[in-house]
Amino acid sequence: MKGLVAKRLARSLSSQIQGASYIPREASIYDLIQSACEKNDSKLIASFEMHKKAFTFGEMHLEAGKIAAGLVNLGIAPGDRVAVWGPNQPEWLVMKWACARAGFEMVNINPLYTSRELEYALEKVDAKMLVCPKTIGPLNYHAKVQELIPNLAEQDRFSLKVPSVPTLKKIVYYSCPEAEAGTFQWSELEQAGSDKDLKTVNEIIVDPHSIANIQFTSGTTGMPKAASLSHFNLINNAISLTASLNALLPSVHENSSFLNCLPLYHVFSFVGGSLIGAHNAVPNIYPAPGFNSAAAIKACADKKCTYLIGTPTMFTELGLQMAVGYGMTENSCATFLTYPGSSEDVTCNSVGFPIPGVEAKVIDENENTLERGQIGELVTKGFVLFMGYVKDEEKTKESYTKDGYWKTGDLAVVREDGTLQISGRSKDMLIRGGENIQPTEIENFITTHEKVKFAHSFNLAMEDFPELKKELAAMQ
Repeated sequence: MKGLVAKRLARSLSSQIQGASYIPREASIYDLIQSACEKNDSKLIASFEMHKKAFTFGEMHLEAGKIAAGLVNLGIAPGDRVAVWGPNQPEWLVMKWACARAGFEMVNINPLYTSRELEYALEKVDAKMLVCPKTIGPLNYHAKVQELIPNLAEQDRFSLKVPSVPTLKKIVYYSCPEAEAGTFQWSELEQAGSDKDLKTVNEIIVDPHSIANIQFTSGTTGMPKAASLSHFNLINNAISLTASLNALLPSVHENSSFLNCLPLYHVFSFVGGSLIGAHNAVPNIYPAPGFNSAAAIKACADKKCTYLIGTPTMFTELGLQMAVGYGMTENSCATFLTYPGSSEDVTCNSVGFPIPGVEAKVIDENENTLERGQIGELVTKGFVLFMGYVKDEEKTKESYTKDGYWKTGDLAVVREDGTLQISGRSKDMLIRGGENIQPTEIENFITTHEKVKFAHSFNLAMEDFPELKKELAAMQ
């Protein structure tokens, strides 16, 4: 009896926590579209307000099939990587579902990347095709492509030769009313697929554990890493997140409408907006290609949106009921969430509880599990763990603990109520006299002074300040 009590007490004191029981679904993300179509294909899936373009689930199913067939006609096969580069536009979303339907691996490229960053990304993942707008507003993608391929206009558009990215063979432009030498127009892609190509698409069986999406994550040091996410990762994150959103209140239901203010290329929008919307057969409303507060407010009113998706600064002072999520690309989106309807303390001072199917704990530098109330590195486990970094097996391996948990790199503490509080980055930890000191502790203390409103620390290399380095050395 004493042994049992001791075990229960140890569990209650341990930082090891887990979400509700969850059995992951073996499915591809396109199954969400097909399921929604079976229920009601006339329901809206997306509306791009500034483009005055909307799709029902049925229309998206047809358009995704048409584009997937066109891609097959141009030589794209399951497992090939197609890079999509641009802000929130209808074609971007169609590409997402077309790739998912046919088993192509979609590579999300930051719409603000320079030509040099684009080159790095395309080469890193061995992209076979690039799809992007020619121009949109102040963003001139064609000019950046020309920096990468100066002789683009003289090349055979069916088989490009790019020395720095030898796998890249074709480029498709949308937002391109006139043909551009060396490239294909979106309208050509729409018309390229034959009945035979569509039959090929319809016969493709997508493995849930194959790569669906590759996203670049910068981290804190070095060049961006290409994180590969499976259909299994993504669809289950959307399903589990829905359960968390509805844990206390019916927040997401058949009459919901999402105002999505986030960039489509980002994992939060990709899963927390688009996939959750598809799973629940409800629409995502995209106010503008980039964040525009006036357009967002108008779209919210016009479409009677019930749920807003974005960063906290987008919603300052709107007086809304908030839910706060925590996650990262390598964890397929969110791993923690404050349930809608939670107390002010939980919502404002924590990132909530693990979502169903996720395990987590806080560890020290020797990977020992800490107790609640102790600060250490947060590690996670479950269906959310990504498939690894492309062409970087070593970096992937070193990002896991010996017992298979993902090292988030974030400092955290599990509170007495089982919620998680993020304290900073593990690489920012200071060690003084054998004691661990977190910069936020110093910042919080400084702000207790009546004349200090805000304090923030920066991680600077001493090599950049040689005179200061000398002075500090003299003080030792």
